[in-house]
Amino acid sequence: MKKNFTPKAWLLPQPVLIIGTYDADGTPNAMNAAWGGQWDASKIMISLGSHATTDNLNRLGEFTVAFATKDTMNASDYVGIVSGRKQSDKVARAGWNSEKGETVNAPVFDCFPMTMECKVSEKLYESKTGFYLIADIVNIICDEKYLAEDGKPDVEKMQLITFDPVHNGYIQLGGRVGDAFSSGKALI
Repeated sequence: MKKNFTPKAWLLPQPVLIIGTYDADGTPNAMNAAWGGQWDASKIMISLGSHATTDNLNRLGEFTVAFATKDTMNASDYVGIVSGRKQSDKVARAGWNSEKGETVNAPVFDCFPMTMECKVSEKLYESKTGFYLIADIVNIICDEKYLAEDGKPDVEKMQLITFDPVHNGYIQLGGRVGDAFSSGKALI
């Protein structure tokens, strides 16, 4: 037997994205965002409320997106529950160090295995409460210790986490179970 639930945003898995921007005074800022995904082959989409991060995006139009991991979970959750408008040094309190991005004016935090450098392409349904952000991915940085033998990022090594909106938790992603565009050929 199956059970019905009222409609909720239970789209799974939900990435735990850490958005990096600079405050007006140049201080690195970060926020945790779970409502994001791929827009097309070289763009992403993130649903954002009104935050210090959205103020920074409106001012600069450039940011980074890192993927939270098992090791960064506590600090990643912290930057999601503490407002940058009230706690301007929350990145330092999280224990993160950063350097300026290679192609964007935004911080790249040293504790994440992979970071995308992005530029705002479009803001949809902008209001006082936030907007939907469409952004161009202009560069991807991956720590060499997370590269596979073929030289590309090895997602399994990264210990990425996903947000569980059903029980408000974080779950570590597991290992490879098949090959995209190939496993289904067994049914042909």
